Amino acid sequence: MSKKEHKGSLELNWINKDKSLYYEIDENESRGIKPQWVDKDDIRVAEPRILNFIKNYGDEDNENIIIRGDNLLALRTLVEQFKNRDEKDKVKCIYIDPPFNTGNAFDKYDDNLKHSEWLTMMRDRLILLKKLLRKDGIFIVQLDDKEVHYAKVLTDEIFGRDNFISTIAVLSSTPSGVKTAHREKTIIKTKDLILVYKKGRNIKINPQYKPKNQWDSHFNFFFDKETNEIVPLKEEVNKRGIYDNFVSIKDYNPSNGKFKKFYLECKNQICQTGKTMPEEIRKESLKPSNKNKVIPYNSKDSTQYAFNGRRLSFLNSSIHSFKRYSPSEGGWIDKEDISILLCDFWDDINYNNTQNEGGVSFPASKKPEELMFRLIELFTDEGELVMDSFLGSGTTAAVAHKMKRKYIGIELGRHAETHCIKRLMNVISGKDQDKKKYGGGFKYYKLGESLISDKDINWKLTYREIAEALFYVKNFKLIEDKELEKKGFYLGQNLNQKNVFAVCSVSKDIDFVRSENYFSIIEKIKKEHDFEELNIYTNKAVNVRKSDQDESVFIRKIPQTILKKYKLM
Repeated sequence: MSKKEHKGSLELNWINKDKSLYYEIDENESRGIKPQWVDKDDIRVAEPRILNFIKNYGDEDNENIIIRGDNLLALRTLVEQFKNRDEKDKVKCIYIDPPFNTGNAFDKYDDNLKHSEWLTMMRDRLILLKKLLRKDGIFIVQLDDKEVHYAKVLTDEIFGRDNFISTIAVLSSTPSGVKTAHREKTIIKTKDLILVYKKGRNIKINPQYKPKNQWDSHFNFFFDKETNEIVPLKEEVNKRGIYDNFVSIKDYNPSNGKFKKFYLECKNQICQTGKTMPEEIRKESLKPSNKNKVIPYNSKDSTQYAFNGRRLSFLNSSIHSFKRYSPSEGGWIDKEDISILLCDFWDDINYNNTQNEGGVSFPASKKPEELMFRLIELFTDEGELVMDSFLGSGTTAAVAHKMKRKYIGIELGRHAETHCIKRLMNVISGKDQDKKKYGGGFKYYKLGESLISDKDINWKLTYREIAEALFYVKNFKLIEDKELEKKGFYLGQNLNQKNVFAVCSVSKDIDFVRSENYFSIIEKIKKEHDFEELNIYTNKAVNVRKSDQDESVFIRKIPQTILKKYKLM
């Protein structure tokens, strides 16, 4: 393992960096097994496969997707599907919580990959994830300090060092119990680290706030704007029967219901003094005749107030709206209170007792819904698309659903159904901890089989599936044409060259593309699409003399054209 300078940042080098990692999938255990190094263009890791629609859950009118299958291959398919989409329809925020490579065998994941295997696994997926993001998109990866520093260099290389936004430290556990047994030999881990990157220059962040648990004793005056009188805050609080005079202002408790009601109602009257003000106003305010008097003055189209040579600053500037998670109150609720800006250290998210959140058990590596809510709220708005390609127990999709975001989630094995689908159905029907029916729905897909089997077309696929898979590989999109499909022909249009088309026609029992079909199909497509080039992909013999062939029409044999692409011949 080594590092070298690359385009202004470090580049990681590791064993078999020029390769990709292929592994067989254990469907029962929902994990990859027997990892092996293969060429990057090996069909087992490079082929975009079709997504087989299985079922629509909940309302049919939705764009949400859950995919069961290897996320590398599923991402390759999504990259093809997202080509030429409008920017607004691409992914706004990607969050991943990949295996941390800690050396522990988690219940749901084999988290003991060799370091070089882990880096390869991450590199190949990061490259594809970046392609799915909008230009103003955000990429988030959560790790611990086992791999986060290597991941930082790797992600710098892929996203660009200048596109790094921040590392957020999240308090994820407390030093107690068995965890502290080795405290004399190591520093106990209590945090996770979240790397945040942008894809392009222009991003939008929705600032978040968290409640302030202590009263700021600098706010020690009460100003009645109607009478223009100012008194110590203690005097007003005592007059209202909230706290006696002997209670120090430092001991005022924002959690006290009566006090909270008071300061929220009087946020434009409770104040402190500051220095910033025009010099002429300051001098006027300091005149003996104006001692202990409030002097109003105009500043930037608003009224400001001077008091004994200082400017009054009101509590309302310290009060913000923020959202918090309260299952007893129906999930996520808006609150307004004294608060502080949320920065890069989050110590207020409860990781305890989240293993059964959403009505599914996932004890080892489940992330709190509160954490996902904050990340999604920070970087997205309603209706935008969120993605998680290591979906786990479905937390990201469940929270996105509640927050009226669109989502795509990918999970490897059977707990895509036992955990993710079950959890989302709990959200829709009101059976999770919120006890609220959110409605909506999602579509469930399974990653299809390879186009090739034993160096031949995979005849387990339907003819339409073969055409769709072929078009993915050859950079075409399938165009619905029922008239052609009745004859066994499927039409595609090149994603980059709009005047280049393709037709796929295969048959397990080799047959001829008869001359009447050949000419009628070319004539039909020419008339409707006016192509400059048409590729006919087929395993059939073409019963047309070469001299009669159109010069803009090319016969491409399959599976040969696929075998050549993936060097399988």
